[in-house]
Amino acid sequence: MVELLFEQNNRIKEEADNILHENRLLEILGAYGKPYVSGSYALNLMTWRDLDIYLETDLISDERFFQLGGELCAALSPLRMNFRNERIAKADGLPDGLYWGIYLGDERQGAWKIDVWAVCPKECERLIKYCEAIREQLDEITSGAILSIKSQCWQDPEYRRTYSSAHIYETVLRGGARDLQGFWDYLDL
Repeated sequence: MVELLFEQNNRIKEEADNILHENRLLEILGAYGKPYVSGSYALNLMTWRDLDIYLETDLISDERFFQLGGELCAALSPLRMNFRNERIAKADGLPDGLYWGIYLGDERQGAWKIDVWAVCPKECERLIKYCEAIREQLDEITSGAILSIKSQCWQDPEYRRTYSSAHIYETVLRGGARDLQGFWDYLDL
């Protein structure tokens, strides 16, 4: 079963590559800053169609970020887009920056969700280091456990509300969880 999850990761990454290149997502973002594809894509832990991209840029204005949003909308034809200004809101656990949540359909049904965070260089460095720290801890066993747990959780309505991929990474890498029950026991929600 784990081999199938690794194959699924590869298939989803190929789809992501099409969005990044054929839909010109990286090219569009590159006109506004330096894009970094992060998260499950960078970690080879994709179980559903979700892209996390950090756009390193020196204090992009709200107006310019909305201009970027218009270009993203034209290139991707999303069902909906959500905007957040975390420079003002400062919600715990979220990057300090501007956000576009881009939904190409119902993500719980397998459609793409793309998160674009425009952040300053210092915040971008912090976020990239976090991803690199996770990558350094991965091996075939921990990657397989994470893929297995994520594949069973991503359609759960509470996923991304009360727990996230970061919780799954922590339970596997720090808590030693290797299956869904071990995840729930460690998380104790």
